[in-house]
Amino acid sequence: MRVLLVLLLLVPLLALAEEALPIELTEEPLPPRAQIDDDTMVVFTAYYDDMTVEGDLLVIIGRATANIDNPNVAQARAMAQKTAKFTARAALIEFFTDLGFDKEDAETNAGYATEYAAPVYFPDGTVEVYLKISLEGDGGLVSAMGLETLIEH
Repeated sequence: MRVLLVLLLLVPLLALAEEALPIELTEEPLPPRAQIDDDTMVVFTAYYDDMTVEGDLLVIIGRATANIDNPNVAQARAMAQKTAKFTARAALIEFFTDLGFDKEDAETNAGYATEYAAPVYFPDGTVEVYLKISLEGDGGLVSAMGLETLIEH
């Protein structure tokens, strides 16, 4: 009987709390990784923790975690490194697609990325792989696309 009484007392309070909360909880969608405005390439690195601009380079970070159940530690790390590299390439393909390249050209351009630094292995089994692609300067993407400048957001 006491439980029913407590529930009856809580119902009006729950209704008030429900009215105080917003009815719809939505998050703003992320902007594209990059876009072209006039003669400028805009790169939205502030929204993506897997890419950054360092000097005239776009650096993409691929992350993966090794299978801790695999008794062969070297194999588990190698598989994680391969997966991290695949993740970085997928982010680069998305970057090029956002710039207006079709899927095939985006995949081709992502293939030109090279390693930026040695892979980093963390104690929890996570590995990070760093790929780079030139944005500005000779052979950079900005001039290759006929653009004038680069802005990082």
